Amino acid sequence: MKAVIFDLGHTLINYHNDWKSPEAKAVANVSALVREASQNGVDERRISSYLFSLLEKGRERKAKEMVEIPLEDVLRTCFEHFSCVGDENLMRASLEAFYNVLLEKRELVPGTKEMLRSLRDRRFRIGLVSDVAWGLPSCFPQKDMRHFGLEKCFDDMVFSTDVGLRKPNPRIFRMALSNVGSSPRESYFVGNSLQADIKGALDVGMTAVLKESDYFTPDDNIVPDARISNWDELRVLIEERE
Repeated sequence: MKAVIFDLGHTLINYHNDWKSPEAKAVANVSALVREASQNGVDERRISSYLFSLLEKGRERKAKEMVEIPLEDVLRTCFEHFSCVGDENLMRASLEAFYNVLLEKRELVPGTKEMLRSLRDRRFRIGLVSDVAWGLPSCFPQKDMRHFGLEKCFDDMVFSTDVGLRKPNPRIFRMALSNVGSSPRESYFVGNSLQADIKGALDVGMTAVLKESDYFTPDDNIVPDARISNWDELRVLIEERE
């Protein structure tokens, strides 16, 4: 085996287990910003309702087509609807409003840096494939990686908003494999989601390893090649298969 490619959220870094609560807070904060910037004096509840509907329609399309919809596009549609066109400060503040709710619960999974360094010492190529929350620009998850000192551990990182694709789209996995110079049969993929990480990895022929986390949706139809609950178990798994 030549490469280990990881998911980010709830695999290397834990965030909120419930996306609905932080999203509601972010939408409320953005709605207040839009009300202040709007020329029409619109009620915040109307703004919130409209933004929630845009986000939900986007989720449906993402799930069906396995594509990414940048949050900037969603926000721009909302701004135009409420006559807030061309305000870059508003865009910046709104993106920060979504990102900031993630910071309320952001914790590095114990042992992650040591595990990555160990893989590097054993000359594995190390990659990342991440669906970015709400389609935020990739600069935001990269901030998280810098915060925890992870960015230098990776040979390559693929973010959904940079490539317009979301897992389990096979193209995003093949892109990551190409970027680290490894074939599917020579590569592990480690992630916490059966539907996104494990299905996507299996579909392209990678060895799919489920990293157990609190953020998990069961699916008996998707069976990983292996399951781990901590990084020591990943080390043992790799040693056994060498």
